Parts: sequence; C-alpha cells; structure tokens
Amino acid sequence: MMKKILALTAALAMLTAVATGCGSDEESSKEASSAAATEAAEESSEEEPEVDEDDEDENTDDSADDETAAYANALAGTLWLGMDSEYNCYALGFNDEEIVFEANDGSSVSGYWGVTAGDPTIYIFEDADLTNQVASLPWSYDTENDLMILNDTVIMTQADSYSFDDAAAAMEQMATAAKVQEFLQGTYWVGVDDDGAIAMGMDGKSLEMVSVDTEGNLDDLSCLWSMDYDALTLYDDSYAPVYSFGWDIAEDGSVLELTDSDGSTVSMQQVSEEDATDIIAYLYASLNLDYTEE
Repeated sequence: MMKKILALTAALAMLTAVATGCGSDEESSKEASSAAATEAAEESSEEEPEVDEDDEDENTDDSADDETAAYANALAGTLWLGMDSEYNCYALGFNDEEIVFEANDGSSVSGYWGVTAGDPTIYIFEDADLTNQVASLPWSYDTENDLMILNDTVIMTQADSYSFDDAAAAMEQMATAAKVQEFLQGTYWVGVDDDGAIAMGMDGKSLEMVSVDTEGNLDDLSCLWSMDYDALTLYDDSYAPVYSFGWDIAEDGSVLELTDSDGSTVSMQQVSEEDATDIIAYLYASLNLDYTEE
C-alpha cells in the first residue's frame, strides 16, 4: 500500500519539504511579500543621498523607519519552511504581531516579533509591547532567489498553501519529505512501462536520469533536485526548475512512484550499486533489446 505517512524501519528514521500550492490570492500575496522584501533589501544597500548636516539625523531616522516598515510588511502574513544540511526541518510563521517557530525535534517558540532596519535579526518577545525578549533569530534575505536564510544555515522558502496557524502541520509534512530525501541519497532506481525504461540515481544535490524507449533510443539528463511533500523537482545549474514529478513511496521504501504532468505514473524499483555501474546495459536488458557499447 502506497502512502506518504511512512512507517520505515529504524534505518530510515533519520531520513526539501516545502509545501507549495496554487491560487491567485495566495500567489499574489507571495509576490507582494517577495517584492517588499526585495525592496527593503535594495533600499538598505543603496547609497544615501547627500543632505545638509541639520537634516541628516532626521533623514536617517526616516529612512530607517521606512526600511523597518518594508521588512515588517514583507514578513507579515507569511509562512516559511526550510531545512539545514542535517535534514532538520523548521517552520517560521508571521502574522501582523505574532510569530511561531517550530522544529521537527519537538521544540518551538512563539510570541510577538519585531525587526529593525540594518539589524539582521528577528526578535521574539513574550509580550505585545515588545519589552521582554525571549529569543532572537539571525536572518538574511536572498533577493535573487526569494530565500530566507536563518543563522547562515537554514534555507527557507515561502509556503503558499499554509497559513500562520498551520506552521506545525506544514513542518511535519516537510519532515516527512526530508526523511525520504535522505533515504534516496546514494540510491539507484529503475522503472519500466509501455514507453520504455528509465533509471535514476541521486547523490548529494545531483540527480542523473537515463531513459531508453522501446526503439532503443537513449536520452540522459544531469540536474539538481529537491523534494517537498508533493513534488520531486529537477533544476538546471542556475536552480531554474525544468521538470516536476508527483511522488509516492512504499512503507518499506521498496517502490518509488513518479507521476508526470500528464498524469502518467511509473513505478520504480531500487537496484543495487553493482547493477547501476552499467545502468544503460541494464535498461536495454529490461526491454529485451540488444545493447552494443559504443
């Protein structure tokens, strides 16, 4: 039985889930918040215009206030999901005043938040008056890729289909996908259907895919990859998405199903590293085709 709530063995217990969604209202909100964050980051890096000494302090204060407002407007009403290099997963949600930070180790912190222009820190307070600080999160914003980076280690992207109140649920789904992503590292998979055979292997950020059709025509792809709860996404070297598959995996990790945009699904079985060393010959053999190494 295929399902995403995995009951894998202890070897899989420590196994990129950004739950994304569609919808004009959500997409508009995301674009608006990304634009505001970009504007704030750009404003903070622009050269200050020359001013009279008497007006310098007043203009500096106004500029700082404007930048702080831009940061706050960018973050309010957003939810961010991400993981670190050890596959630890995090959710960070904002509404106009409140903040929640969840981690998949069971820890969490919530309260009221504030940011200050020129200070790369999100402050969390116990009270709405922002007088009793309980935590702080160093952060930066990658304007080119619309990424939030916490403490220089956690890469977070904005989630469209979840609200502030869904932070814990979103983080749990992300943790599920992170477990699968870690499980897939260093593995090789082969699937055969009426159109041909396909092989796939993952190593670090890299994914290699080779396919052979029923006429023996060969195609291959080298790309970057990531997973969220719904999709396995392939990227070019500039991290521009080039293809996306829906995915599902068996409880014991033995079968991986990939579904393309047309709704066609291929079931892939894991193969040994020995078989993967000559994967092209393996694919031809799986289709009962003759293979001559060039």
